[in-house]
Amino acid sequence: MSMKDIVIYVDQGVSGDALRQTVKCLQQEVDLKAHRLKRMDAKNLINGGWELKTALLIIPGGRDVYYHSALDGKGVERVRNFIKSGGGYFGICAGAYFAADAIEFDKGGQLQVCGKRSLEFFPGMAIGPAYGRGKYSYESDAGVEAAHISWKDEECFAYFNGGCYFDSAHRFSGVQVLSNYLNVEDRPAAIVECSVGKGRALLTGVHIEYSAPFLSRGSRHLERIYPQLEKGEATRRKIFREILRGFNIKLQGESV
Repeated sequence: MSMKDIVIYVDQGVSGDALRQTVKCLQQEVDLKAHRLKRMDAKNLINGGWELKTALLIIPGGRDVYYHSALDGKGVERVRNFIKSGGGYFGICAGAYFAADAIEFDKGGQLQVCGKRSLEFFPGMAIGPAYGRGKYSYESDAGVEAAHISWKDEECFAYFNGGCYFDSAHRFSGVQVLSNYLNVEDRPAAIVECSVGKGRALLTGVHIEYSAPFLSRGSRHLERIYPQLEKGEATRRKIFREILRGFNIKLQGESV
């Protein structure tokens, strides 16, 4: 069987910290004899040729407005066709906002970003920050939270910083709610899976790829939530592995 790539989007707007966490956690869980981790910028994504060798496209955390400006049009069309043909899309935080029909970020606040998006894997609105307006900061981690989320019959704490919830996700056909925020009013959807043609898109408002042991310690904001993240680490890893397994990614210690 030929090696299948896991393509990670790296271009303007991608958070350096989110990228590091994504790569580290993939290196920790993925069988790298079966899959190559490949970083790709907007130009190469748009030009194509990567699709046949790719099992999964990951759009990590950062600022969705830059993803939208770089990929709207040809890039979005290429990504959508890849998923429709049976590929996988894993959108984390900004990558999840980017894949919704429309977004409302910090509506009415100083950082407001509201508008239509073109991938439309989730047919509804991605609204954030899920823990309330005015808490997020681009300059610091002042807005971090330990998101208390559900997963099947378990619960877990996961790193959160500015992510969305998926408004009325349970009402849409082709959308499965995999996780809810348990400490947000009305317990909205935190992680959803969307059917897209022959493929699927998994979108998460929480940073399920952030491993507590890999976090840079010292910030008072992080120290406030670290005990909960540490407590939830084993379950977080289990969830992350389940997500990857759902995309037919071969994991370390497992045979397919």
